Amino acid sequence: MKKTLQKGFSLVELLVVVAIIGVLAGVGIVGYQSYTDSAKSRVAVANFNSVKRFVETELTLLNNNIQTVSGAISGGSACSSVTPYTVYSQTLGNFVKGLTCYFATDGYGNAFKNPYDAAGGNQIVYNLAAASVKKGQVNVRHFTAADITVNGAVIPSGGLFSAAGTSGYFLVEYYTEDGTAGSTGEYKAKEFQLK
Repeated sequence: MKKTLQKGFSLVELLVVVAIIGVLAGVGIVGYQSYTDSAKSRVAVANFNSVKRFVETELTLLNNNIQTVSGAISGGSACSSVTPYTVYSQTLGNFVKGLTCYFATDGYGNAFKNPYDAAGGNQIVYNLAAASVKKGQVNVRHFTAADITVNGAVIPSGGLFSAAGTSGYFLVEYYTEDGTAGSTGEYKAKEFQLK
């Protein structure tokens, strides 16, 4: 009877392979986590910058009488009751609400979802108290009499928000953490004036 050698891997060789796979998986998970965190941050800040550019464009058109009826913004006290915004026809509060409604609708693909919200909540919110705003959200809010400087944005003397007025100042701010608005660099709030 002739003996044949069995071919295969020894237990030590198999354990080495399993250990190598474990190390690679551990490194991959850490790398993937930092990649997804970085992507969320980039998307949220890009959306914040898009909101600021959109508002700048619309206000340039409206404030300089290039157009008197906004083609994009509607005004109203609720997103379900908005009408096209016409200069001086609605309060500043309704104009600001209309801005947030523009980014809350899916009709034109404008809805920005908060990348930090697993449920996919809206990234653009209207006039929330700081404690209610979540990380990654953009709060479009009114200036109040108590505001002199807000997160690095300084309002000119006398430029306070009036709920009944048809012009005034408002603020677009990005929240870097729950309840904490950014105040420096690309996270800095921006003030706007509807004339």
